[in-house]
Amino acid sequence: MGSLVKRGWATGFSLLRRISDIKSTRNCADRNLIARMMMSTAVNSSPSSGIMSPPWLMLPPVFEEGGDMIYKFYNLSEDKEESFRKKRSEQMADAATAKFVGSSHGWLALFNQRNNHLFLYNPITNRQIKLPPIETLPDPHINLAPNGRSFVRKLILSSSPDDDDECIAMMIFGPERRLAFCHPVTALNGLLLANIIIILEMKACFRVDDLECWDLTDSLSPRIHLSWDLDCSDLTRYPKRASYSLVPITQLNLVYVEEYNQLFLVVRCVMERMGPDGLGVSPIYYGKNKGWDNSFPYQTTWFDASKIDFAFEKPQCLEGSLDGLAMFIGLNHSIAMSLTTKSKLNSNCIYYTDSNDLPIPPSSFYGGHDIGIFDYTNRTISPCYDFPLDIKCIKRIMPAPMWFTPCQH
Repeated sequence: MGSLVKRGWATGFSLLRRISDIKSTRNCADRNLIARMMMSTAVNSSPSSGIMSPPWLMLPPVFEEGGDMIYKFYNLSEDKEESFRKKRSEQMADAATAKFVGSSHGWLALFNQRNNHLFLYNPITNRQIKLPPIETLPDPHINLAPNGRSFVRKLILSSSPDDDDECIAMMIFGPERRLAFCHPVTALNGLLLANIIIILEMKACFRVDDLECWDLTDSLSPRIHLSWDLDCSDLTRYPKRASYSLVPITQLNLVYVEEYNQLFLVVRCVMERMGPDGLGVSPIYYGKNKGWDNSFPYQTTWFDASKIDFAFEKPQCLEGSLDGLAMFIGLNHSIAMSLTTKSKLNSNCIYYTDSNDLPIPPSSFYGGHDIGIFDYTNRTISPCYDFPLDIKCIKRIMPAPMWFTPCQH
């Protein structure tokens, strides 16, 4: 994992020059190629040494008087709380002021906006790894604000650094949502991104708004396959985002099933301003001094899921079932898995956490609260842990809970 620290973030300017040629790859041959890649990977790939367990819900950490930090989690599969103490002497100087920007393969990703420092932390093994700061990237005039600061929207890993010395770290950062890879993959700049998934076995990564597959087999010259435009699929029936709309807005999530090497596209509908009756509420503007009324929180209303098969022209809608899987969706990348008979989780359900990555007004009583369990068969929502769904009982939760997937070794 030392290569992550020594080699820094890289950029792929040659890839940028080829953006104009990407359109030529949008054809049936590319879809068939990607389908063969995924089928071949599912057959030939060997199991990872780190076995993926059902995710835990990461709760806000507790700080004690002596400066020790206690990381707290709710283990949904076993219906119990887990906690790990990190002594003050063991903490990085950045830890107290850092923000959680991701969770992947048993590691947490943290970013300190004061100095643009990034680091990974495994709360179970107590191991930490410092990553190169953002100012090491080219184009600082784009990546950094006038005050020298930047921000990271999401950082994920292709695998656990404990298992793989060639682990890929990838982040979405800055006002233009640029993408940067940390060794050994070169970085791509300039594309607006919504969701990223890395599949290490086939060295591929997927993104949506258009559904694209990036072949990372050749790290010096990654190839982009554009499969199809989602605007041409059945997703056009969902409303587009409109500021302060009374119609739920839609968010697209790519969900990966590692054990079956299968991708799903999940549409999440969120009411931007939810009233106690479950209906949208029109906004009120109080003027320049007081701004907008923040009396009504946003709330998830429902989900739709489709299976992605690159041999077809568009995603295949799922009706009444998630193929027996449990899905986990939130700010970090989304995953799905089949469940054992001992698990207290429910199949054909979507477990979700708050996915809002925009600043919450300091005066608002909500934020981080949009957490629940969506039964895909019955189309109903139930509470998760002790976080209420009732608008009158909602409280602000900071930092917002996210999914943490422990790895068994």
